[in-house]
Amino acid sequence: MISEFLDPVLLLAGAFLASEFGYRLGRFAGPRGEAFDKQLGMISGATFALVAFLIGFGFAGAGTRYVDRLDLVVKEANALGTAWLRADALPQPARGDLKEALRQYTASRLELLDIRDRPQAHVLLAKVGGQHERLWDIALKGTAGNPQLMLVVMPSLNEVIDLHTTHLSAARRHIPTAIMITLLIATALALALASFGNGQAGRRFPILNFMYGFALAAALWMTLDLDHPRRGTIQISIQPLVETLASMKP
Repeated sequence: MISEFLDPVLLLAGAFLASEFGYRLGRFAGPRGEAFDKQLGMISGATFALVAFLIGFGFAGAGTRYVDRLDLVVKEANALGTAWLRADALPQPARGDLKEALRQYTASRLELLDIRDRPQAHVLLAKVGGQHERLWDIALKGTAGNPQLMLVVMPSLNEVIDLHTTHLSAARRHIPTAIMITLLIATALALALASFGNGQAGRRFPILNFMYGFALAAALWMTLDLDHPRRGTIQISIQPLVETLASMKP
């Protein structure tokens, strides 16, 4: 629970430190004349524009990946539901074995998608390969010698297996580290420049500086939160899989 609020606290602390550093640097530098102030205003404006662009770019990318992950949950639920229905085409005992294996696999997927502990997630991921082999072997034995039945059952299982790889790839896709570091540095620089002029004038504007720092920290936090849906407060809904598992009645 504490880790969910660690990012916003660190971002707010960083915003405060950047503002304080800019203010103290401005006090140390002192007034530099009209030409310097004009150049400072131009650089500050350009830096603010760069920060706005980078935050917009990062937020848009994180939002797109978040929606893609939501869609993947729906696709996986549909694929598992289809495989469950097509298992009825198999003769016994393959029909019952495949349905039981699909039910267990769906429950395992729910546990994996809902877990936040990374070591436990790795343990569950290590079992996926064996679960896929079991599903495939049961389907192969049940459709042996019947090509038409194989065309009915096997494609749906193949989609279930492929979606695991797609889902895993989407979970590992985040904002590139270099872009995130550049965004953090540019944001800190913008906050420092905003306070530099205050330091030169020897006047603090704590409410205005707090509002600007809070807005930037909140935007960065939401970007990070969207980009890590299993770690932050904005979670991917797994309700479609819950409903699919509920429909898999013995």
